[in-house]
Amino acid sequence: MSVEDVRAALHHAQDVNLPDDLDRQRTNPQATSASVTPLRAGGDQLRPRAKALLAAAVWSGDFEASVDRDYLVKGWLDRGAVSVIYGPSNVGKSFLALDLAHHIAKGLQWGGRRVNAGRVLYLAAEGGTTFANRVAALQDPAFWVLQVPLTLTGKDSAAVALSEMMQHLAATGGGKFDLIILDTLSRVMGGNDENAAPDIADLVHNLDHIRRGTGAHVLIVHHTGKDAGRGARGHSSLRAAIDTEIELSRDDETGVITAEVTKQRDGPTGYRFAYCLRQVELGRDSDGDPVTTCLVEPTDSAQAGRVVLSDAAQKAVGILDKMVAEGGEVIRHPSYPGTPCVPLADWREACLLEGAVSSAKDRDGRGKTFLRVRSDLEAAHIILIRDERVWKVQHA
Repeated sequence: MSVEDVRAALHHAQDVNLPDDLDRQRTNPQATSASVTPLRAGGDQLRPRAKALLAAAVWSGDFEASVDRDYLVKGWLDRGAVSVIYGPSNVGKSFLALDLAHHIAKGLQWGGRRVNAGRVLYLAAEGGTTFANRVAALQDPAFWVLQVPLTLTGKDSAAVALSEMMQHLAATGGGKFDLIILDTLSRVMGGNDENAAPDIADLVHNLDHIRRGTGAHVLIVHHTGKDAGRGARGHSSLRAAIDTEIELSRDDETGVITAEVTKQRDGPTGYRFAYCLRQVELGRDSDGDPVTTCLVEPTDSAQAGRVVLSDAAQKAVGILDKMVAEGGEVIRHPSYPGTPCVPLADWREACLLEGAVSSAKDRDGRGKTFLRVRSDLEAAHIILIRDERVWKVQHA
């Protein structure tokens, strides 16, 4: 059958009596395709849902490669996607989210990456009384702010109302929204549990409604759990549902905060943006005391990200690079990067060979060197280790 024949059959297909067909196959396991009710012409007799599915069906040969991603911040945030920025308390998550909102709204380059200007709404559900100061510190900000408590789960979900409001603002001038920031996830969960899969599924459903209704990228500000090494707080189904994950960490000695892309659907991970929070004075209160807030100030990425590796660490990285190139495996799992990894035990054994990383004659001595090297490489964000597997982190 030719491609044209298949398309014609799809176009003129009508509903098949599926219950009867399935019943025949269940009672007669030897039934062949000959016993199935044949397709008949007359596509106009299809039920509405079947017509919608038929209209959405695309022949595989009609697909073409998409080489240009429609982005807001290239390599970081794509249009119409869902992302999460997360980190521990007081690491400056909201300051970074505001900085992104400001740069996207103004169309300004961010973190050395290209930016496509877009209309932004910032939902400050956890802004507090000082949120206005944070916005006022920005130079000529140009985005909308909604500073109200809002629930996006359960029967009290405001997802429909929020979408309608954004559609109204779009229709009355300025065009559609390209980014909505929800700060924070815990404040829009209502009374539901972020650790429960059904409640997270409900949240994702509502986020999808907002995304479809407005066309906007939805960015969620979130917290780490008790064990920061296990990633964002709450049920793992959230990470599975999002397109982009950005993790924040702070160097307590230098005060430098690093934002790193740790998940990117169909794209590279490892992009990093290093910055400090610079205190600025907004004015004086009635007692004459200074009123301050903070702004994101990028650091010299070459200096902030520079790590002086020991000879042993460089050898260990070289071994890992070779193992990944020769037998690295990409494991599809929401907790893992979409890049090749190798078993931690295999990398360790390769490094413990005499002379590979350490010149120590005894295995215990080489083992101590490996543990030190592994710790240094993890601290420098050069490798990622999870569930007894090791990845080489990809940097921009």
